[in-house]
Amino acid sequence: MTRDSAGEGDRRALVDRVRFGFYLVEPVALHDALELGVCAEERGFDLVASCENLFWWDPGQAPVWDCFTVLATLAERTDQLPLMTNVIDPVKRHPAVVAHILATLDNIWPGRFTLGIGAGEIANYGPLVDVSGPPPHRFYTRTREFIEVLRGVWASTQEEPFSFEGRLFQVEDAHLSLKPVTEPHPPIYLAALGERMKQLTGQVADGWTPVIYTPETYAADWREVSAAAEAAGRDSRAIDRALTVSTVVLSDEQKARAFGDIVGRVMLTTRPQLLRQLGYPELVDERLGVARTASPMAGVQLARQIPAGLGEHVTICGTAEQAIRRIEEFIAAGVRLFVLWPPYEDAEMLGETIEHYTSTIMPYFAARSSP
Repeated sequence: MTRDSAGEGDRRALVDRVRFGFYLVEPVALHDALELGVCAEERGFDLVASCENLFWWDPGQAPVWDCFTVLATLAERTDQLPLMTNVIDPVKRHPAVVAHILATLDNIWPGRFTLGIGAGEIANYGPLVDVSGPPPHRFYTRTREFIEVLRGVWASTQEEPFSFEGRLFQVEDAHLSLKPVTEPHPPIYLAALGERMKQLTGQVADGWTPVIYTPETYAADWREVSAAAEAAGRDSRAIDRALTVSTVVLSDEQKARAFGDIVGRVMLTTRPQLLRQLGYPELVDERLGVARTASPMAGVQLARQIPAGLGEHVTICGTAEQAIRRIEEFIAAGVRLFVLWPPYEDAEMLGETIEHYTSTIMPYFAARSSP
């Protein structure tokens, strides 16, 4: 996940290798998340990614935790495990503060951190009325300016401090004395879904880490990201192509597919546009994608509108052999980093899913990637 100072060729070789990451997300309790993160390195996963929630919580769930603190703790408890925020929003923290956090982490554990940024959910920043985010059409502006400030303060010197006059962020004569060890800075990935955000990914990001895709829609959207990169004079082959994807792999095919379908339908409530692309425009109304951001349980209620079986289109579920075939479809679509969201709701299914990945699925793809 880290940039290789040897050059773009090495960066392309890195991001073209198929890798498997482990996603820590609620409803995992804090100390369980730490144990799972350590286990992920022991079992051979390529990275651990952490979500960020602040207020998004429903009764019965474990309390939500801070992603930077969890990732720093995992850095201390593991040896070489790459770590990633997946994702923080550009609303709750000023980009100069995030730049300072990343520079500090990168000095303690050089080269192990990647910064994933996404629009975020209203439930996580809405209560902060003094800093609550811009209207949806301003997320592009906020994210673009956020990245400009990040890179600006990382590049600042005492002789040449950084100043910026944006629509949403203003900085005057800022000098961040602590610089990242990673050159030129820790990688920045975007969880881009909208048209302008996909263009921004191609123009400035080191990686693309979206969520909730079919292989077909991923391939189509990657072409947009790649075209934006080439138009900006960048080599799109150096942009990492990730996907955060829900997965359940069991010997019991029907059980795995039934669970994966339920989870997938809940996820589809956040992606009205994808429902249209799947041929169900009649299911789309303004509540989808809006209520889900207010509460996790809202998505469960709205998912009942979506036909059974449709959720499997956006998950990796079934037996190990079926999961391998599905992963190959996503690889053909362009995915190289799978950030796996396992079935935390059921400890037995979680354990079996991890076992299938580490004993069968990951070795299968590792053998295919070997020279």
